[in-house]
Amino acid sequence: HGLECERLLNKLVIISRRVHGPGHQITCHLEIGLDLCRKRRVVMMTNDGMKEYQALHFDEEEGRHVVNGPISNPRKPDEEEIMTVAINDIILIQGSPVICHGLKNAAHLNGKVGDTRSFDNKTGRYGVHFEDKSLKSALVKPENLRISFDLPDEK
Repeated sequence: HGLECERLLNKLVIISRRVHGPGHQITCHLEIGLDLCRKRRVVMMTNDGMKEYQALHFDEEEGRHVVNGPISNPRKPDEEEIMTVAINDIILIQGSPVICHGLKNAAHLNGKVGDTRSFDNKTGRYGVHFEDKSLKSALVKPENLRISFDLPDEK
């Protein structure tokens, strides 16, 4: 659902800018919604329990995600820190856009974009629904997922 939401809001922002103009109230509200949708929120276990972080990008050299947090409400930037973490150290929030990689038994899913819809505690895998509706959803190990920060163009 996260992918569909982001794509729909992006289209609506483009249309609203054209129809109403960039400073119009409707355009501004849509842009705020799109910005919220593009924030990649994750959860991490800390000494103080589960805390929310924002995933910023994937570091190709280290093979790890860069996160900022913990995020509090209201924000306390002086208490936040940026760190790199392995995918196994974060919990993906339902609807997180992901890309599959490194799959051997389901290699046809490598590079495919989907979003997380569930987590199977027995197998330790995320239920991923793919943007390509011809693909069946799959249970995927965390180490075979990367958070998608920029959605590929629609085909």
